Amino acid sequence: MKVLANRYLYKFSEIMPESVQVDLFDPKKLPQNVTDYDAIFVNTTTPLNEDTLAESGNISFVATGSSGTDHLDLDYLHSKGISTGDANGCNALTVAEYIITAILVSLESETFTTADLKAGVIGVGSVGTEVSQLLSRFSIPGVLYDPPRAEREPEFNSAYFAELKECNILTFHTPLTAGGQYPTHHLLNESWLGETDFHMLINSARGGVIDEDVALRMLNKGYLKHLIVDTWENEPEFNPAVADAARFATPHIAGYSTQSKRRATEMIVRQFCEHTGVDFSASDNLAPYKPELKESYSSLKEILLELHPLGWFDQKLREIAKLDQENRGESFSLLRSEAPLRHEYSNIRVEPHHLSRYPELEKLGIKPV
Repeated sequence: MKVLANRYLYKFSEIMPESVQVDLFDPKKLPQNVTDYDAIFVNTTTPLNEDTLAESGNISFVATGSSGTDHLDLDYLHSKGISTGDANGCNALTVAEYIITAILVSLESETFTTADLKAGVIGVGSVGTEVSQLLSRFSIPGVLYDPPRAEREPEFNSAYFAELKECNILTFHTPLTAGGQYPTHHLLNESWLGETDFHMLINSARGGVIDEDVALRMLNKGYLKHLIVDTWENEPEFNPAVADAARFATPHIAGYSTQSKRRATEMIVRQFCEHTGVDFSASDNLAPYKPELKESYSSLKEILLELHPLGWFDQKLREIAKLDQENRGESFSLLRSEAPLRHEYSNIRVEPHHLSRYPELEKLGIKPV
C-alpha cells in the first residue's frame, strides 16, 4: 500500500505506520501518477475536484490536514467512491491563542481594557468554542452567533444577528459558503458600514468571510479602530492595501503550532488506518518547551511578542506586501509553509517571576519551570 502526501504535513512519514509506503509531493503541483496511489493527503493549498483529479484510479481515501474542507469537492470525491477525512478541531486552541494574544497586545497602549470589551464570536464550532472559553478567562463576555449550529443542536442558543452590533470586537470562525440559508461569503458587508463602531475586527476563518473593501472603509471613516487579518480574499494573492491598514497582518498561520500540526497529522493518519485496517498507535506527547527569555520585560506586550510570533509574521508579511503581485503570492505561500512553528501556551514553561509579574501568562496556560 502506498500513499502520497504534501511534503509540508508535519512529520507525516514519521507518524504513518512503517508498513505503508509514503511519497511526498510539492503542493505547487500534483504529480502525473497521482492515481497510482491508494490515498492522497493534502492541505488547503491543494484543491481536489473534477478539474484537478479527473480520474480516481487506485485512490480510495483523501484527507486534508486542515480543519476546513472548502478546498475539497466532497460531493465529487464521494461520487468517485473516495472516502474523505480531515483534521477538524486540530488547531482550535492555537487559533484561540492567536485571537487573545492579538487582543492583549493591541490593548497594551490604550485606555481600553479587557473590562471594556464585549466580543461577538461568529461561528461557534471547535474554534469558536475555544475562543469563547479563552475570552472568559480574561472576563471578556462573548456573544455567540451560530444559527446553523442552533438548528442542528437544540441545546445550543445562538445570539440574534442584531446583538453582534452591540459588541466592540468581532472575531470570525465560520467556513466560507456562498449558498444555503446562512451564506458566510461577505458576511461582513456594506450593511455594517456606519451602523456602529467597532474597536477590533479579526478574521482568522477564511478569506472572503469579510468584504475587505468594506473593512478598509470602516477603518478610514473611523467606524473601526483595529483590523487583524490572517485569512485573505484571493489568497495567496493578498491585498497589500489591507495589510498596510491592518493592526496585524499574518499569512494564514493563526492555527499553526507544533502541537496543532502534530494533532492534524495524527488525526488524518488515524482516519486512514481505520479506513484501511492498518494498525495505528499515537506518538508520545511533546516535551515542555522553555524559551530563552530576558530576565525582565517592560510590558505584557513585550513578553507576549517574545512568546508568540504574531509580530514577527506581521513584519514579514509587510515586507512581502512591497513585492510585485506574482512574487507576493509565491512569497506568502512560502512564508506560510516554511516558517518555524510556535508552541501552544500550555506547553511553555517560564520562570516563576515572569508569571508573578504578568498573571495574564498563567491565564493563557503557561506554567512555571
